[in-house]
Amino acid sequence: MTAPAPTRDGVARLVERATDGALTAAELLDSTDSLAALGVGSLSLLRLADSLESEYDVLIDLGDRSLYTDGLDQLTDRVRGLVAQDAP
Repeated sequence: MTAPAPTRDGVARLVERATDGALTAAELLDSTDSLAALGVGSLSLLRLADSLESEYDVLIDLGDRSLYTDGLDQLTDRVRGLVAQDAP
């Protein structure tokens, strides 16, 4: 089964879930700030990485600082790139 294509809305929903709603998808969709600047903590980032891996069938390198320093658009693009890289 093929994983769904990453979208801004889909990634935003995963961030909302990873933060237990402390940062809503709507807030994230309206922001250009990095996840760290928006207050997403390390535990939530780990949960987000796990969710991204499960949802999009990719491997997120926790050493890749983009997970911490990127905003929604950059993170979505990064996940799209990982999906494309793994495509047959």
